[in-house]
Amino acid sequence: MGIPPNLTYIPRPGFSGTDWVHYLVQSETGQWDLGTVQLIVLSPGATMSPFVLTSEGEIVLSGPTFAVDSHKFIFGIQARFTYFEQGLRAIWTQDGFTSFVGTTRTELEGTWPSPWRLPITSTLDFDPTIPGLNSWTLNATVNLLGATWAYTFYLSGTDPQTPSYSSFQVQGTVGPFTFDSRTTFVTLTPTFSEQRLVVKGPWICQGCPTNWELEFVQTKAGFDHLSFLIKGIEIPCPGCGSIQTFFDFKVTFTVEEKRIEPALRITSGWVACMKPFVSLATPTGGFGLEGIDLYGIEIKCEALGGYTLRLVTSFNPLKDAEVTGYAQFFELWQLEGPIVPCCGNPGRFQLSAYFKRETGTIFGFGMGNLILYFPISREVLVNVGLKFGEADPFDLNKTWILTTGWKGLF
Repeated sequence: MGIPPNLTYIPRPGFSGTDWVHYLVQSETGQWDLGTVQLIVLSPGATMSPFVLTSEGEIVLSGPTFAVDSHKFIFGIQARFTYFEQGLRAIWTQDGFTSFVGTTRTELEGTWPSPWRLPITSTLDFDPTIPGLNSWTLNATVNLLGATWAYTFYLSGTDPQTPSYSSFQVQGTVGPFTFDSRTTFVTLTPTFSEQRLVVKGPWICQGCPTNWELEFVQTKAGFDHLSFLIKGIEIPCPGCGSIQTFFDFKVTFTVEEKRIEPALRITSGWVACMKPFVSLATPTGGFGLEGIDLYGIEIKCEALGGYTLRLVTSFNPLKDAEVTGYAQFFELWQLEGPIVPCCGNPGRFQLSAYFKRETGTIFGFGMGNLILYFPISREVLVNVGLKFGEADPFDLNKTWILTTGWKGLF
Protein backbone atom coordinates (compact mmCIF):
# COMPACT_ATOMS: atom_id res chain seq x y z
CA MET A 1 0.00 0.00 0.00
CA GLY A 2 1.09 3.62 -0.42
CA ILE A 3 2.07 5.90 -3.27
CA PRO A 4 5.13 4.81 -5.33
CA PRO A 5 8.01 4.92 -4.69
CA ASN A 6 7.07 4.93 -0.96
CA LEU A 7 5.27 1.64 -0.42
CA THR A 8 4.56 -0.39 2.71
CA TYR A 9 4.26 -4.18 2.67
CA ILE A 10 1.61 -5.62 5.00
CA PRO A 11 1.29 -9.43 4.96
CA ARG A 12 -2.06 -11.15 5.09
CA PRO A 13 -3.26 -11.95 8.63
CA GLY A 14 -1.62 -15.15 9.78
CA PHE A 15 0.74 -15.36 6.79
CA SER A 16 4.36 -16.45 7.31
CA GLY A 17 6.91 -17.60 4.80
CA THR A 18 8.34 -16.07 1.63
CA ASP A 19 6.50 -13.52 -0.49
CA TRP A 20 7.52 -11.17 -3.22
CA VAL A 21 6.62 -7.87 -4.82
CA HIS A 22 6.98 -7.24 -8.56
CA TYR A 23 7.34 -3.85 -10.15
CA LEU A 24 7.78 -2.52 -13.67
CA VAL A 25 10.31 0.17 -14.52
CA GLN A 26 9.57 2.21 -17.64
CA SER A 27 12.13 4.29 -19.49
CA GLU A 28 11.40 7.63 -21.12
CA THR A 29 10.98 5.83 -24.45
CA GLY A 30 8.35 3.48 -22.99
CA GLN A 31 10.48 0.34 -22.69
CA TRP A 32 9.83 -1.97 -19.71
CA ASP A 33 11.98 -3.89 -17.30
CA LEU A 34 10.75 -6.16 -14.49
CA GLY A 35 12.09 -5.98 -10.94
CA THR A 36 11.44 -8.26 -7.97
CA VAL A 37 11.76 -7.76 -4.22
CA GLN A 38 11.66 -10.99 -2.22
CA LEU A 39 10.45 -10.84 1.39
CA ILE A 40 10.66 -13.29 4.29
CA VAL A 41 7.77 -13.01 6.76
CA LEU A 42 8.25 -14.65 10.15
CA SER A 43 5.44 -15.42 12.56
CA PRO A 44 5.66 -13.79 16.04
CA GLY A 45 8.50 -15.35 18.04
CA ALA A 46 9.83 -17.38 15.10
CA THR A 47 13.51 -17.18 14.20
CA MET A 48 13.56 -19.61 11.28
CA SER A 49 11.67 -19.92 8.01
CA PRO A 50 10.95 -23.02 5.93
CA PHE A 51 13.02 -23.78 2.85
CA VAL A 52 11.80 -22.03 -0.28
CA LEU A 53 12.53 -23.16 -3.83
CA THR A 54 12.89 -20.48 -6.51
CA SER A 55 12.85 -20.91 -10.25
CA GLU A 56 13.49 -18.49 -13.12
CA GLY A 57 13.77 -19.15 -16.80
CA GLU A 58 13.90 -17.55 -20.21
CA ILE A 59 13.80 -19.05 -23.70
CA VAL A 60 14.34 -16.97 -26.85
CA LEU A 61 13.17 -18.31 -30.21
CA SER A 62 13.38 -16.61 -33.62
CA GLY A 63 11.79 -17.16 -36.99
CA PRO A 64 11.10 -18.16 -39.56
CA THR A 65 13.17 -21.25 -38.64
CA PHE A 66 12.12 -21.49 -34.94
CA ALA A 67 15.79 -21.37 -33.96
CA VAL A 68 16.64 -21.32 -30.25
CA ASP A 69 18.76 -18.18 -29.89
CA SER A 70 19.37 -18.49 -26.17
CA HIS A 71 18.00 -19.93 -22.96
CA LYS A 72 18.64 -19.55 -19.26
CA PHE A 73 17.38 -21.57 -16.30
CA ILE A 74 17.98 -20.56 -12.69
CA PHE A 75 17.09 -22.79 -9.75
CA GLY A 76 17.60 -21.78 -6.14
CA ILE A 77 16.85 -22.62 -2.54
CA GLN A 78 16.61 -20.16 0.33
CA ALA A 79 16.09 -20.44 4.06
CA ARG A 80 16.23 -18.20 7.12
CA PHE A 81 17.93 -19.60 10.20
CA THR A 82 18.26 -18.11 13.68
CA TYR A 83 21.35 -16.04 13.01
CA PHE A 84 21.69 -15.95 9.23
CA GLU A 85 19.95 -16.38 5.87
CA GLN A 86 21.30 -18.76 3.26
CA GLY A 87 20.64 -18.96 -0.47
CA LEU A 88 21.98 -21.28 -3.17
CA ARG A 89 21.48 -20.70 -6.89
CA ALA A 90 22.46 -22.69 -9.98
CA ILE A 91 22.43 -21.25 -13.53
CA TRP A 92 22.23 -23.13 -16.82
CA THR A 93 22.49 -21.38 -20.20
CA GLN A 94 23.03 -22.46 -23.80
CA ASP A 95 26.71 -22.80 -22.81
CA GLY A 96 25.88 -25.38 -20.13
CA PHE A 97 26.11 -25.28 -16.33
CA THR A 98 27.80 -21.89 -15.98
CA SER A 99 27.43 -20.74 -12.38
CA PHE A 100 26.73 -21.92 -8.84
CA VAL A 101 26.27 -19.09 -6.33
CA GLY A 102 26.02 -19.26 -2.56
CA THR A 103 24.86 -16.15 -0.67
CA THR A 104 24.96 -15.80 3.12
CA ARG A 105 23.41 -12.84 4.96
CA THR A 106 23.71 -12.04 8.63
CA GLU A 107 23.32 -8.98 10.87
CA LEU A 108 25.26 -7.56 13.79
CA GLU A 109 23.68 -5.07 16.19
CA GLY A 110 24.95 -2.64 18.80
CA THR A 111 24.00 0.41 20.84
CA TRP A 112 27.24 2.46 21.04
CA PRO A 113 27.65 5.29 20.32
CA SER A 114 24.08 5.08 18.99
CA PRO A 115 21.87 2.12 18.03
CA TRP A 116 23.15 0.49 14.84
CA ARG A 117 22.62 -2.57 12.68
CA LEU A 118 25.29 -4.02 10.38
CA PRO A 119 24.00 -6.31 7.58
CA ILE A 120 26.79 -8.43 6.06
CA THR A 121 26.40 -10.27 2.75
CA SER A 122 28.90 -12.84 1.51
CA THR A 123 28.57 -14.17 -2.05
CA LEU A 124 30.62 -17.07 -3.43
CA ASP A 125 30.37 -17.62 -7.18
CA PHE A 126 31.72 -20.95 -8.47
CA ASP A 127 32.37 -21.72 -12.13
CA PRO A 128 31.60 -25.41 -12.78
CA THR A 129 33.45 -25.32 -16.10
CA ILE A 130 36.85 -24.77 -14.41
CA PRO A 131 35.82 -26.11 -11.85
CA GLY A 132 36.77 -23.57 -9.22
CA LEU A 133 35.99 -20.28 -7.54
CA ASN A 134 35.00 -17.49 -9.92
CA SER A 135 34.72 -14.71 -7.33
CA TRP A 136 33.96 -13.86 -3.72
CA THR A 137 32.18 -10.62 -2.81
CA LEU A 138 31.70 -9.26 0.71
CA ASN A 139 29.42 -6.30 1.40
CA ALA A 140 28.74 -4.59 4.72
CA THR A 141 26.62 -1.48 5.31
CA VAL A 142 25.75 0.36 8.52
CA ASN A 143 23.92 3.60 9.38
CA LEU A 144 25.91 5.29 12.14
CA LEU A 145 26.30 8.88 13.35
CA GLY A 146 23.86 10.16 10.74
CA ALA A 147 25.75 8.65 7.80
CA THR A 148 25.77 5.44 5.77
CA TRP A 149 29.06 3.53 5.88
CA ALA A 150 29.68 0.79 3.29
CA TYR A 151 32.55 -1.62 2.68
CA THR A 152 32.97 -3.87 -0.37
CA PHE A 153 35.62 -6.51 -0.96
CA TYR A 154 35.91 -8.39 -4.26
CA LEU A 155 38.24 -11.34 -4.76
CA SER A 156 38.75 -12.81 -8.21
CA GLY A 157 39.11 -16.58 -8.16
CA THR A 158 40.68 -16.83 -11.60
CA ASP A 159 43.31 -14.10 -11.05
CA PRO A 160 43.39 -13.20 -7.33
CA GLN A 161 45.99 -10.45 -7.55
CA THR A 162 45.01 -8.07 -10.38
CA PRO A 163 41.17 -7.78 -10.59
CA SER A 164 40.59 -7.88 -6.81
CA TYR A 165 39.67 -4.65 -5.05
CA SER A 166 38.15 -3.17 -1.90
CA SER A 167 36.31 0.09 -1.35
CA PHE A 168 35.10 2.25 1.54
CA GLN A 169 32.17 4.59 1.02
CA VAL A 170 30.53 7.15 3.30
CA GLN A 171 27.31 8.99 2.40
CA GLY A 172 25.49 11.51 4.54
CA THR A 173 24.07 14.97 4.99
CA VAL A 174 25.20 18.02 6.91
CA GLY A 175 22.37 20.52 7.03
CA PRO A 176 21.23 21.18 3.44
CA PHE A 177 24.39 19.61 1.98
CA THR A 178 24.96 15.98 0.97
CA PHE A 179 28.30 14.26 0.53
CA ASP A 180 29.57 11.00 -0.93
CA SER A 181 33.15 9.89 -0.30
CA ARG A 182 34.55 6.72 -1.86
CA THR A 183 38.07 5.31 -1.46
CA THR A 184 39.15 2.39 -3.65
CA PHE A 185 42.10 0.03 -3.22
CA VAL A 186 43.12 -2.43 -5.95
CA THR A 187 44.97 -5.78 -6.05
CA LEU A 188 44.98 -8.39 -3.32
CA THR A 189 47.74 -6.55 -1.48
CA PRO A 190 45.82 -3.27 -0.98
CA THR A 191 47.19 -0.46 -3.15
CA PHE A 192 45.54 2.94 -3.24
CA SER A 193 43.71 3.51 -6.52
CA GLU A 194 41.27 6.42 -6.23
CA GLN A 195 39.65 8.87 -3.83
CA ARG A 196 36.42 10.47 -5.05
CA LEU A 197 34.51 13.11 -3.10
CA VAL A 198 31.21 14.60 -4.26
CA VAL A 199 29.45 17.38 -2.34
CA LYS A 200 26.02 18.74 -3.39
CA GLY A 201 23.86 21.51 -2.10
CA PRO A 202 21.23 24.14 -2.94
CA TRP A 203 22.11 27.54 -4.36
CA ILE A 204 21.87 30.67 -2.23
CA CYS A 205 18.39 31.60 -3.53
CA GLN A 206 15.36 30.37 -1.61
CA GLY A 207 12.90 28.11 -3.46
CA CYS A 208 14.74 28.19 -6.80
CA PRO A 209 15.64 24.94 -8.64
CA THR A 210 19.35 25.83 -8.79
CA ASN A 211 21.85 23.43 -7.22
CA TRP A 212 25.60 23.10 -7.16
CA GLU A 213 27.92 20.10 -7.16
CA LEU A 214 31.62 19.83 -6.34
CA GLU A 215 33.65 16.78 -7.36
CA PHE A 216 37.26 16.04 -6.40
CA VAL A 217 39.17 13.00 -7.69
CA GLN A 218 42.66 11.91 -6.62
CA THR A 219 44.23 8.79 -8.16
CA LYS A 220 47.40 6.83 -7.54
CA ALA A 221 49.11 8.90 -10.23
CA GLY A 222 48.22 12.14 -8.42
CA PHE A 223 45.61 14.86 -8.80
CA ASP A 224 43.05 13.93 -11.46
CA HIS A 225 40.47 16.73 -11.56
CA LEU A 226 38.36 19.19 -9.61
CA SER A 227 35.01 20.25 -11.06
CA PHE A 228 32.32 22.68 -9.98
CA LEU A 229 28.84 22.51 -11.50
CA ILE A 230 25.99 24.99 -11.13
CA LYS A 231 22.85 23.31 -12.44
CA GLY A 232 19.32 24.53 -13.02
CA ILE A 233 19.68 28.31 -13.34
CA GLU A 234 16.21 29.16 -14.66
CA ILE A 235 16.02 31.77 -17.41
CA PRO A 236 12.75 33.73 -17.14
CA CYS A 237 10.45 33.29 -20.14
CA PRO A 238 7.11 35.11 -19.78
CA GLY A 239 4.38 33.55 -21.87
CA CYS A 240 6.20 30.23 -22.38
CA GLY A 241 3.65 28.31 -20.31
CA SER A 242 4.95 24.92 -19.27
CA ILE A 243 8.20 25.33 -21.25
CA GLN A 244 11.15 26.17 -19.02
CA THR A 245 14.71 27.06 -19.97
CA PHE A 246 17.66 26.25 -17.70
CA PHE A 247 21.32 27.16 -17.83
CA ASP A 248 24.05 24.83 -16.53
CA PHE A 249 27.65 25.88 -16.01
CA LYS A 250 30.51 23.48 -15.28
CA VAL A 251 34.18 24.27 -14.74
CA THR A 252 36.74 21.46 -14.59
CA PHE A 253 40.37 21.86 -13.52
CA THR A 254 42.99 19.28 -14.43
CA VAL A 255 46.78 19.36 -14.47
CA GLU A 256 46.77 20.04 -18.21
CA GLU A 257 43.83 22.41 -18.67
CA LYS A 258 40.86 24.35 -17.37
CA ARG A 259 37.66 23.36 -19.17
CA ILE A 260 34.44 25.40 -19.20
CA GLU A 261 31.26 23.62 -20.30
CA PRO A 262 28.10 25.75 -20.49
CA ALA A 263 24.83 24.09 -21.47
CA LEU A 264 21.26 25.16 -22.10
CA ARG A 265 18.32 22.83 -21.44
CA ILE A 266 14.63 23.10 -22.21
CA THR A 267 12.01 21.08 -20.35
CA SER A 268 8.28 21.02 -20.95
CA GLY A 269 5.25 19.63 -19.20
CA TRP A 270 2.02 18.22 -20.54
CA VAL A 271 -0.48 20.49 -22.28
CA ALA A 272 -3.75 18.76 -23.26
CA CYS A 273 -2.08 15.31 -23.38
CA MET A 274 0.71 16.70 -25.58
CA LYS A 275 4.38 17.11 -24.72
CA PRO A 276 6.91 18.64 -27.13
CA PHE A 277 10.56 17.57 -27.20
CA VAL A 278 12.55 20.77 -27.44
CA SER A 279 16.24 21.66 -27.25
CA LEU A 280 18.28 24.79 -27.79
CA ALA A 281 20.61 24.82 -30.78
CA THR A 282 24.08 25.98 -29.75
CA PRO A 283 27.17 26.50 -31.96
CA THR A 284 29.76 23.75 -32.14
CA GLY A 285 32.53 26.17 -31.20
CA GLY A 286 32.19 28.71 -28.42
CA PHE A 287 29.03 29.63 -26.56
CA GLY A 288 25.84 31.14 -27.87
CA LEU A 289 22.33 30.47 -29.13
CA GLU A 290 21.40 29.70 -32.73
CA GLY A 291 17.73 28.82 -32.28
CA ILE A 292 15.17 26.42 -30.85
CA ASP A 293 14.90 22.86 -32.14
CA LEU A 294 11.51 21.12 -31.91
CA TYR A 295 12.73 17.58 -32.57
CA GLY A 296 9.71 15.52 -31.50
CA ILE A 297 6.30 15.38 -29.91
CA GLU A 298 4.50 12.94 -27.62
CA ILE A 299 0.73 12.58 -27.24
CA LYS A 300 -0.31 10.61 -24.18
CA CYS A 301 -3.88 10.00 -23.08
CA GLU A 302 -5.20 7.88 -20.24
CA ALA A 303 -8.56 6.15 -20.60
CA LEU A 304 -10.89 4.45 -18.16
CA GLY A 305 -9.74 1.13 -16.77
CA GLY A 306 -6.08 2.12 -16.53
CA TYR A 307 -5.32 2.02 -20.26
CA THR A 308 -2.77 4.46 -21.72
CA LEU A 309 -2.23 5.43 -25.35
CA ARG A 310 1.09 7.01 -26.45
CA LEU A 311 1.85 8.43 -29.89
CA VAL A 312 5.45 9.56 -30.31
CA THR A 313 7.02 11.13 -33.40
CA SER A 314 10.57 12.29 -34.06
CA PHE A 315 11.12 15.17 -36.48
CA ASN A 316 14.92 14.90 -36.52
CA PRO A 317 16.57 11.68 -37.80
CA LEU A 318 19.50 12.28 -35.44
CA LYS A 319 17.06 12.17 -32.49
CA ASP A 320 15.12 9.03 -33.47
CA ALA A 321 16.82 6.80 -30.90
CA GLU A 322 16.25 9.36 -28.14
CA VAL A 323 12.55 9.69 -28.95
CA THR A 324 11.46 6.13 -29.86
CA GLY A 325 14.27 4.05 -28.36
CA TYR A 326 15.41 2.75 -31.77
CA ALA A 327 17.62 4.55 -34.29
CA GLN A 328 15.86 2.92 -37.26
CA PHE A 329 12.33 4.02 -36.30
CA PHE A 330 10.98 7.57 -36.08
CA GLU A 331 7.43 6.96 -34.88
CA LEU A 332 5.87 4.87 -32.11
CA TRP A 333 2.25 3.97 -31.38
CA GLN A 334 1.87 2.31 -28.00
CA LEU A 335 -1.06 0.98 -25.97
CA GLU A 336 -0.68 -0.45 -22.50
CA GLY A 337 -2.88 -1.40 -19.59
CA PRO A 338 -4.02 -4.18 -17.27
CA ILE A 339 -5.05 -7.63 -18.38
CA VAL A 340 -7.52 -10.01 -16.74
CA PRO A 341 -6.46 -10.40 -13.10
CA CYS A 342 -5.53 -13.80 -11.75
CA CYS A 343 -5.43 -14.79 -8.10
CA GLY A 344 -5.83 -11.20 -6.96
CA ASN A 345 -2.75 -10.02 -8.85
CA PRO A 346 -3.42 -8.11 -12.09
CA GLY A 347 -1.14 -8.52 -15.06
CA ARG A 348 -0.18 -5.91 -17.63
CA PHE A 349 0.33 -5.72 -21.38
CA GLN A 350 2.07 -3.34 -23.78
CA LEU A 351 1.53 -3.32 -27.55
CA SER A 352 3.88 -1.16 -29.62
CA ALA A 353 4.10 -0.40 -33.33
CA TYR A 354 7.24 1.25 -34.76
CA PHE A 355 7.38 3.02 -38.11
CA LYS A 356 10.22 3.90 -40.52
CA ARG A 357 10.80 6.98 -42.60
CA GLU A 358 11.30 4.88 -45.73
CA THR A 359 8.35 3.75 -47.82
CA GLY A 360 7.70 0.25 -49.06
CA THR A 361 5.37 -1.01 -46.33
CA ILE A 362 1.89 0.03 -45.21
CA PHE A 363 2.20 3.31 -43.30
CA GLY A 364 5.96 2.64 -43.15
CA PHE A 365 5.46 -0.13 -40.55
CA GLY A 366 8.77 -1.49 -39.29
CA MET A 367 8.30 -3.55 -36.14
CA GLY A 368 5.63 -4.66 -33.69
CA ASN A 369 6.34 -5.53 -30.08
CA LEU A 370 3.94 -7.25 -27.66
CA ILE A 371 4.86 -7.67 -24.00
CA LEU A 372 2.75 -9.52 -21.42
CA TYR A 373 3.32 -9.93 -17.69
CA PHE A 374 0.69 -12.01 -15.89
CA PRO A 375 0.50 -14.31 -12.85
CA ILE A 376 -0.82 -17.84 -13.30
CA SER A 377 -0.86 -18.21 -9.50
CA ARG A 378 0.27 -16.17 -6.52
CA GLU A 379 3.64 -17.93 -6.69
CA VAL A 380 4.32 -17.90 -10.44
CA LEU A 381 4.68 -14.91 -12.77
CA VAL A 382 4.95 -15.43 -16.53
CA ASN A 383 6.23 -12.98 -19.12
CA VAL A 384 5.90 -13.21 -22.90
CA GLY A 385 7.47 -10.92 -25.48
CA LEU A 386 6.98 -11.07 -29.25
CA LYS A 387 8.75 -8.85 -31.77
CA PHE A 388 7.74 -9.15 -35.42
CA GLY A 389 8.75 -7.35 -38.58
CA GLU A 390 12.29 -5.95 -38.42
CA ALA A 391 12.80 -7.68 -35.09
CA ASP A 392 16.62 -7.61 -35.17
CA PRO A 393 18.39 -4.70 -36.92
CA PHE A 394 21.61 -6.76 -36.99
CA ASP A 395 19.98 -9.78 -38.66
CA LEU A 396 17.26 -8.82 -41.15
CA ASN A 397 16.58 -12.49 -41.91
CA LYS A 398 14.77 -12.82 -38.59
CA THR A 399 11.07 -12.09 -39.03
CA TRP A 400 10.11 -12.55 -35.39
CA ILE A 401 11.64 -13.06 -31.94
CA LEU A 402 9.65 -14.79 -29.19
CA THR A 403 10.80 -14.51 -25.57
CA THR A 404 9.08 -16.50 -22.83
CA GLY A 405 10.06 -16.47 -19.19
CA TRP A 406 8.85 -17.09 -15.67
CA LYS A 407 9.61 -16.50 -12.01
CA GLY A 408 8.30 -18.77 -9.31
CA LEU A 409 8.37 -19.52 -5.59
CA PHE A 410 7.52 -23.00 -4.34
